[in-house]
Amino acid sequence: MIKSTNQSVGQPIYPLIVILEDAKKGYLMAAEKIKDEVLSLLFKNFGYQKIRYINELRQLIYRLGDGSEIDQFTLSLLHRTCMQLKNGFRAQKKNGVIRSCINEEEIALENYSTAIQQIQQYDEVRSVLQQQVNGIKTVLNTIKEYTAKSYC
Repeated sequence: MIKSTNQSVGQPIYPLIVILEDAKKGYLMAAEKIKDEVLSLLFKNFGYQKIRYINELRQLIYRLGDGSEIDQFTLSLLHRTCMQLKNGFRAQKKNGVIRSCINEEEIALENYSTAIQQIQQYDEVRSVLQQQVNGIKTVLNTIKEYTAKSYC
């Protein structure tokens, strides 16, 4: 019975998992490509943060009884985004990589906002998502502050 009432809670969360997977791959790829050691370390840490967020969301969905798999549309979206990221990193220009990372975080924030609006009745889920939003905002601000300092 719990599963049938909570089944819809996964619908707004699965796209977030896809975005986080995309960001994880992007940050870890950027960490390898970028020549700036400090920025490379930051990107690696941001990638690991995304792994932690993915695990939190998967555990939350499982705990609420919505264990359905990510649908084919979501997987194709992930593949398309990964291909765009790979093409963006081929240029290996620091500004382009940074811009891609900033754009990804801004898109993530928009999607998290939408998901939070869709799950108003689930306080536990909203709380986890809000904590992750705060972390994403910190990452975004860190990238912006570091890159502003390094260009001066």
